[in-house]
Amino acid sequence: MERRKHLRQAPMIGRAFVYIGKGVPLINCDVMNISDGGARIVPKTPEMLPAQFVLFLALDGSERRTCRVVWRDGFDVGVAFEGLD
Repeated sequence: MERRKHLRQAPMIGRAFVYIGKGVPLINCDVMNISDGGARIVPKTPEMLPAQFVLFLALDGSERRTCRVVWRDGFDVGVAFEGLD
């Protein structure tokens, strides 16, 4: 039985960037799948990933989502996009 609120789809992009804050280098990550409500990402340095962050889907930050980590499994991280119902 499917428990997701939003249909999962293959990513439109394969690469994204985690923004933690001003002066902190962006963390490269791969987007494995994405939906309107969240994504499964694989950050290059998962140990540096905080519980909340901004995911830049475009390097210039023009497309971004505020994220909350909902699960971790090794290098894979599941995030929910905040501000969506």
